[in-house]
Amino acid sequence: MNLPKSIAALILACAAACSPPPPAPQGPPPAPVTTVRPTVTDVAVYRDYPGVTLSVRTVEIIPRVSGWIDRQGFTDGQEVAEGTLLYQIDPRPYEVAAEQAKAGLALVQAELRNAEDRVSRNRPLVEVGAISQQEFDQLIADQRMSAAKLEERRAQLDEANLNLSFTRITSPVRGKASATRFYEGTMVGPQQLLVTVRQMDPLWVEFQPAAIELPELRRMLASGERATEVSLPGTAWTERGKVVFVDNTVTPDTSTVRTRLEIPNPDRLMAPGAYLNVRLRVRELKDAVTVPESCIVYQTAAATLWVVDAERKARQRVVRTGPRGGAGIVIEEGLAAGDEVVVEGMQKLFDGAQTVDPAAMRQAVEAQLEARMGGAGGGSAKAGE
Repeated sequence: MNLPKSIAALILACAAACSPPPPAPQGPPPAPVTTVRPTVTDVAVYRDYPGVTLSVRTVEIIPRVSGWIDRQGFTDGQEVAEGTLLYQIDPRPYEVAAEQAKAGLALVQAELRNAEDRVSRNRPLVEVGAISQQEFDQLIADQRMSAAKLEERRAQLDEANLNLSFTRITSPVRGKASATRFYEGTMVGPQQLLVTVRQMDPLWVEFQPAAIELPELRRMLASGERATEVSLPGTAWTERGKVVFVDNTVTPDTSTVRTRLEIPNPDRLMAPGAYLNVRLRVRELKDAVTVPESCIVYQTAAATLWVVDAERKARQRVVRTGPRGGAGIVIEEGLAAGDEVVVEGMQKLFDGAQTVDPAAMRQAVEAQLEARMGGAGGGSAKAGE
């Protein structure tokens, strides 16, 4: 039977009105995130500067007299003590010169004694007029000239003995010798560098910190504390040094100040000329708020992180970061100590996204599974009865 079109449309409208409404679209599921609370603690602030090691005493050994090297008293690179013989220059010419000066001194001493005797013998004669006053004055002058010549010959003997002593060249410091530049049988003279001896313990580390660190540097200089860490990049070697010198002027071009640390080097593991990293403690932040650095998302204009509010919704915060330290990195502005900060799972977050703690979600799932397994067990038992 064919129904009129109007009746068919009415039947369809009634059927549509009586059917249940379609389900509302569901939003994204809660995002599992791991959160941490910021750590509040005192944080030491450090700055790193490049430095170079220097010997506290570097002595360039240069002969004071000319001659042939008879003997070398050390091997290249040897650690030498103060007073160790380094070179012996042929002493024979200087021994001869010293003997000559000694003989010249004895000759003048004899002349002086003769002049003194002549003055003594002729003094009574001039008093009685046996000789003229002019003749006696000449005798006095001869005596004085002999005395002056005696002083001259003594100085010549001292000079000869001094030159003779210069043929024996010893180390004025305890240190390590470089490679010699001249060997036995070589003619050397003044202005020729023979070898360099460098003190190895302790060492200086010179670096150029910014002028704004001057107050802290002055404090460290006055305290004498060995609190500054130095390290050799790429190795495990580290040492602690104390500030022993802060220059009295700031370099205008760079606004830095020349500074030295003193570090121990008893094992001779470090040498002058090495480039080190100086980690200078410049100040301490009291009650600083810190979070793991993995929480920070660095963008073009700012640094941000995600926090979870009381409703477990994600909120993005713009923060101002400070130095690294404590639990990770200091947050100077934009975060409170009681905030809950997302440390894992931030990749799928958006502002207002619902979040869930992975541990809580896992516990809920386990509870549901246990409930289902318990219900299934009860139904089986009843079926068996």
